[in-house]
Amino acid sequence: MFSPQRMPPIQYLVAFAAAAQHYSFKLAAKELNVSPSAISQQIKTLESHIGLPLFNREKRALTLTHAGESFYQVALQTLNQYESGFTQFAQRYFSDTLKVSMIPYIANEVVIPRLHEFHRQYPELNLIVETSMQLENLELKELDAAIRFGLPPWGQNDAQLISPAYTSLMASQAYLDKHITKSPIDWTQQTLIHSRSNINDWQRFMGESGLLFTPKKELYFDSYDAGMRAAEEGLGITIGAFPISNRKITEGKLVALAKTPAVMKEAFYFVTTPNLNKKVNYQRLLEWLKGLFLNN
Repeated sequence: MFSPQRMPPIQYLVAFAAAAQHYSFKLAAKELNVSPSAISQQIKTLESHIGLPLFNREKRALTLTHAGESFYQVALQTLNQYESGFTQFAQRYFSDTLKVSMIPYIANEVVIPRLHEFHRQYPELNLIVETSMQLENLELKELDAAIRFGLPPWGQNDAQLISPAYTSLMASQAYLDKHITKSPIDWTQQTLIHSRSNINDWQRFMGESGLLFTPKKELYFDSYDAGMRAAEEGLGITIGAFPISNRKITEGKLVALAKTPAVMKEAFYFVTTPNLNKKVNYQRLLEWLKGLFLNN
């Protein structure tokens, strides 16, 4: 029994699919801008590779055989998948769209309020903001870039500094009026707000400050956004990162307990996938982000 030794070349699928759709070599040739004899020859070569006739070549009509009907579905699926895949490939490497991941707090408090400025400055660029609390894999998520807080490297991706990071304890004025009446602070009477589930910032604070204490209460949240919101509601003291939290201070929603924020080892970075075709647009977005963080 005959069985194909190898898959037929994929280039023959285009001619076959067009002929099968129109039930005509002539119409397929017109669609593909080639001669009917070229279509006929490609179909014959394809049938030779497969070892089965795909068309019933009758005098008045061209119809698909049973095998042809089945192979037509294979051809359509293959061509559609190729077209879809190439569209995604072109979108990623050649388009003027930049898909950037960042935590919701940076998106809502820093980027989105001034996003119109970016669009006005670079109207040809389409910036898509995607929010996530996860450290997203840029390649798997088909992202161009991410704003990350930490220390590089992150895999094979490029990382460029957006801004140094600073930290200070923060609380609402209402909380301070009610719980902190003198200095030094009686930490055993305070409520501490945790805003990162994977890192204990308060433990690091104790180690760096030399203060060892058991607070009255601790509240745990899985996002910086939720931790800041809890502090605004007067629920406790949180550890704020700057410059992304500057607006909370200037708008009077929170108060920094230290006059001068402390420099952090971590910083804010613009992380990008290697892509020479988008390098210029990466740089444009990076420079805009630098100004955004500097003047936030």
